[in-house]
Amino acid sequence: MPDVFPSDDPGPLTAPTEHADTNDSAWQIEEASLVLVEATLDAMAALGSLSVTRLRVLLAVDRHGPMNLSSLAERLGMSLSAAGRVVDRLAEAGLLSREPAPHSRREIRIQVTPEGREVLERLRAVRRRRIGQALDRLELADRATLFRLLLQLTDAADQ
Repeated sequence: MPDVFPSDDPGPLTAPTEHADTNDSAWQIEEASLVLVEATLDAMAALGSLSVTRLRVLLAVDRHGPMNLSSLAERLGMSLSAAGRVVDRLAEAGLLSREPAPHSRREIRIQVTPEGREVLERLRAVRRRRIGQALDRLELADRATLFRLLLQLTDAADQ
């Protein structure tokens, strides 16, 4: 019987060569990024009841600043009602607040509260500690190269 879901696993991680296939490089970057995802999940577990969806919303508002519900839903690819429910839960937990927009009393702006920032900082501290432990195993020159390339990759991905 044929394999319905053939593996995309190209095998163990190896250093890319000048002939490296983009798919192989993407797979290797994806594998490395799973370490970051695991660090985030570990941090979430340490914090308790913050779901992945709630974390996505909290991080989006923190990263992009105060915004209305429509902008938040669009940014995260969520329905307006789903985004509203998540914002409700985060507001009930004291992590987000809703305030009238300065330019329009009819528009409500969602923003991170000081308590929300504290939760995010604790999450980031756990994640940084885990990533730092991995980085400590690298030579200083390799860390500098990795940092430079990650900045380039981030810029390319944001375009």
